[in-house]
Amino acid sequence: MYLNEELLTDERYRQLTENRQSELLANHCADIEDRIRSAPSRLEAVRLKEFACNKFGQECPSALVHTALTKYVNDLIARYWDKKNI
Repeated sequence: MYLNEELLTDERYRQLTENRQSELLANHCADIEDRIRSAPSRLEAVRLKEFACNKFGQECPSALVHTALTKYVNDLIARYWDKKNI
């Protein structure tokens, strides 16, 4: 299996129940939108993303969920910070 490929039958995915996924997201990212929005700079917002997503990735066995979270947080940064640099 390739690193960027994850099957629903993969053991890593089966370990990540809906409750466990919600718990991990709450522990690492519950207030991520507020923290991104109120960061003093875009650079600090990116640092917040890297910290939260890296910590989440260390505990979450699913590369699929981790990738989705990273995309979501990147979109938040773009929404709140990219327009400020125009």
